[in-house]
Amino acid sequence: MISVYDYTDYRKYLKDYYEEKKSENPLFSYQAMAIKAGFNNRGFVYNIVKGNKSLSNSNCFRMSQALGHDTYETEYFENLVLFNKAENQKEQSWFYDKLSQIRDRRKGFTKAQMVRKDQYEYYSKWYHGTVRSFIDMYEFKDDYKWLAKMCSPPITAKQAKDSVKLLSKLGVIQCSNGTWKVTDKSITTGREVTGLAISNLHIECTDLARKAIQELPRHKRNATGLTLGISRKSYERICEETLEFEKRIMDIANRDGDADQVYQFNFHFFPISRTDSERKKR
Repeated sequence: MISVYDYTDYRKYLKDYYEEKKSENPLFSYQAMAIKAGFNNRGFVYNIVKGNKSLSNSNCFRMSQALGHDTYETEYFENLVLFNKAENQKEQSWFYDKLSQIRDRRKGFTKAQMVRKDQYEYYSKWYHGTVRSFIDMYEFKDDYKWLAKMCSPPITAKQAKDSVKLLSKLGVIQCSNGTWKVTDKSITTGREVTGLAISNLHIECTDLARKAIQELPRHKRNATGLTLGISRKSYERICEETLEFEKRIMDIANRDGDADQVYQFNFHFFPISRTDSERKKR
């Protein structure tokens, strides 16, 4: 049976729940789900799954009861809906932490839940990628104090050790004869979780960039910026050009056989004005 704890998209969960029940009973329908939940509109659940409507806070409990949720599942489902409805990164992070706390109170994590939690943690902290790069560049043998001090700004030895443990669990590094080595395994996770974690990562890296401008001499960092008056079409074209440039940067890094330092390269491209139509709506 599918588990609500395996989902970060409540519409996908409802769709999979419906398909599972339909495979067991051909007569099962979205209409039956709506009637069981006590909704007057018999097409309500179908429209939720299709994205035409959203579950209100007051309807979450009724839906959970129809789905046969226990107390923890009901609490998780309600917060899952709120997570999907969150309007900004701060709200998303708050509700995702609530979802994690509810899962943590349960015993018996599934493998999928554990992997997703580890993936989210990897993307959420800037230094995990830095630790991975150090292990790729140097012969690392569990000297966590050294590893911590190599990061700039420095992290704690415990953070360094926990980072190595996380990378090992994800399979991106492995230990052979006492020396850690990077594998070629990539890290992927659900779209919602990845987007939230990477948003958190961008915020951390932006803060690192601010500190670099304030604290590092000019010959050790590079900061440039442009203020442009452009159309949406030009914006999209510049985004495409940025992706191509990013690929060329990665190619230069991958060909570098003398790497001895880790750099963070940020791309920021955002509006600092409103369009006339946006102004008129306010």
